[in-house]
Amino acid sequence: MILFLMSLLLAQEPEVEKKIYVAPPTIHDPELGSYQAYLNSFLVSASNVNTHWVIRSGHAQKVYVHDKHTIEQALDTTCNYDRPLYCGAENYHWVLVTDIFTTEKFATIVMKLYNEETQLIASASKSSYSVEKCKPQVRETQIDQTGLMGQTKTNIVEKLPDKCVVLKPSILAKDIKQATSILFASIHPAR
Repeated sequence: MILFLMSLLLAQEPEVEKKIYVAPPTIHDPELGSYQAYLNSFLVSASNVNTHWVIRSGHAQKVYVHDKHTIEQALDTTCNYDRPLYCGAENYHWVLVTDIFTTEKFATIVMKLYNEETQLIASASKSSYSVEKCKPQVRETQIDQTGLMGQTKTNIVEKLPDKCVVLKPSILAKDIKQATSILFASIHPAR
């Protein structure tokens, strides 16, 4: 019996680690370009919170999330991470690529997770749309009149056209969190 238990202990698979590189997001809006560092930090944070999905899917027992500041120290590599998928294949780690698009009518975040062989293993997107907010314009005027019956007060209510404002769509922190959670939850189990 003891020999059987020892053979089971020795037969266990070695601890598997996964490294995930979160590439800086590609932002297709000049106005948001100045927020790239903030968005990248938020993507790394949201990814780190959701690494339990990689463990649950059986791909690894430990997961490490890296960004452009930590990947070169973690892997001791000279790869140019301006081409993240190429470096992911060369250094054998996963890569999270994010695109952010905005127009007058909608804003969308698209996230794609690639494995070591540059195969797409999960993707998610989250959109927000422009909203038109209208405020009714009502003006009330009170007029004092003197007539045969004495002084009377008359209220006049004027209804003006509604004042409408179109609120531009935006990518909020909750959108990034939700898209990241959906992405990691959609990783297929290891075979």
